[in-house]
Amino acid sequence: ASGRTDPEILSAHFLGAGDAQSAAEYAAAAAAKASEALAFDRAASLYRFALTLRAEAHLEDADLAVKLGDALANAGRGAEAAQAYLSAVKDASAAQAVDLHRRAAQQFLTSGHIEEGLSVMNTALANLGMPLPETPRRAFLSLLARRAWIRLRGLGFKERDETHVSPQELLRIDACWSVAVGLSHVDMLRGADFQARHLLLALRAGEPYRVARALGLEVAYLSMSGNRSRRRTERVSQAARALAERVGNPHALGLQTLTAGIAAWLEGRWGEARELCERAETTLRERCTGVVWEIMSAQSFQLAALFFLGEVKELSRRLPTLLKEAEERGDLLSATFLRIAYCNHVAWLAADDPQRARQELEAALAKWRRGKFDYLNLWAHGARTDISLYSGGGDAGFEPVPVGYRLFARSLDRFVQAGSIRGLDSRARRRLAAAAQRENPSERDVLLRGAEGHARAILRERTRWADPLAFLLKAGAAATRGETARSLALLESAESAFTATDMTLHAAVTRRRRGELMGGEAGSDLVTAADAWMSGQDIVNPARMAQMLAPGRWRAD
Repeated sequence: ASGRTDPEILSAHFLGAGDAQSAAEYAAAAAAKASEALAFDRAASLYRFALTLRAEAHLEDADLAVKLGDALANAGRGAEAAQAYLSAVKDASAAQAVDLHRRAAQQFLTSGHIEEGLSVMNTALANLGMPLPETPRRAFLSLLARRAWIRLRGLGFKERDETHVSPQELLRIDACWSVAVGLSHVDMLRGADFQARHLLLALRAGEPYRVARALGLEVAYLSMSGNRSRRRTERVSQAARALAERVGNPHALGLQTLTAGIAAWLEGRWGEARELCERAETTLRERCTGVVWEIMSAQSFQLAALFFLGEVKELSRRLPTLLKEAEERGDLLSATFLRIAYCNHVAWLAADDPQRARQELEAALAKWRRGKFDYLNLWAHGARTDISLYSGGGDAGFEPVPVGYRLFARSLDRFVQAGSIRGLDSRARRRLAAAAQRENPSERDVLLRGAEGHARAILRERTRWADPLAFLLKAGAAATRGETARSLALLESAESAFTATDMTLHAAVTRRRRGELMGGEAGSDLVTAADAWMSGQDIVNPARMAQMLAPGRWRAD
């Protein structure tokens, strides 16, 4: 009666008194209080308790099931949240059922349960008349058409309050958002297609928050083309920032900062990428709920930036904690990405534990268990190459992409400029390592010419951060041929460019190779300085790290 007693205590007393219905009401009130305090795991436990009591009294409560789903989603337990949303469908109206399917699908997708997510999402999209393209080719053609229309119409819109937009229209926009974020890490073509739809629908509706959200996400997808789309990416990013600041919505602000950071990473601005993603993570954690995908993306790009900045010690420090958190909440996508994507395997290689790196990689792939070749498979392919090179293998330990997936893998690789460059660099390094092991001159030359061809392809991309990778590859080919003077000149160019782009690990490895090639006391000093720098980053075996990043035959005349 006082109104001051903790509802959780009242729930326990009503249950003890045999009043299960009142106990359920107070358990739900306690859950809402826990949610307000951001104690989402506790809230989910209390909502489950309330639902159990209601079920024992043969009373259904779809609203409680939705609140349970929200609490689980906020706690980062995507698969459980999806099941909670689906359990509320049977008592929902037609429109509510579509939205619950959408929300469940997004939770499945962003937590890595891709097939379940696609199945549920197809149900929602079928009711909205927006089916997913059945093939990558159809997705690509659809994307081209919609991107062309966006360029023609521009980014202008007539602002309307959410109450003046039909619920069906808002639902279509939100469904496109769910597909675009849900597929962003695994099926980029279809994700990009739905992001283009998302932007067009949001601009047509004119609801400011959704336009800001669509513009923010557009930056991430546009920036996949790297410097090819740099000017347009910057224009859209500025428009997204201006609108997010005017709207003042924390999610729009956090998302815009995140995608600006992703764009910086994809364009090779590593320090800026790290700073923006850290700032975005802070905003999203402190001011938003239901943003597990956004936080995971911010963390992933921070780790990727750390590798290119050469901050291997910090990468190795952060990775285990993030992995533990992802596994504790059952987040399959985050755990898989942390083990496979970008260059996180370097943390285990820095500890001189290639066996652990390989075990983590294969364990992640075994849990992933998708029947289709996706971007994670490409990252895994590159990680296997790195581990093999670190371990001293050229062709040894290398597994080619299955024949049936090669054409698709090639097109997927080229969709993201940074991914394409990384793929070229990986293949070239494997050829250099294999050439260094060949005694037959003609076989060696074929491999070296292949590596140089990849280096020329990297240079054609005209990116500041990738040019020195090409110089280093060419230097490796020249050194393996015995062209010492040419190799030294290329190494000097590579080291200078690596330093200018803050790629300090690569610069140290290049310095080490230059010292090995020079020989003598001056060369020995360069090797010692490079090894000392790498040791300062907790790299146990600098020689093997150099073997991975700059393979070839390096020896003084």
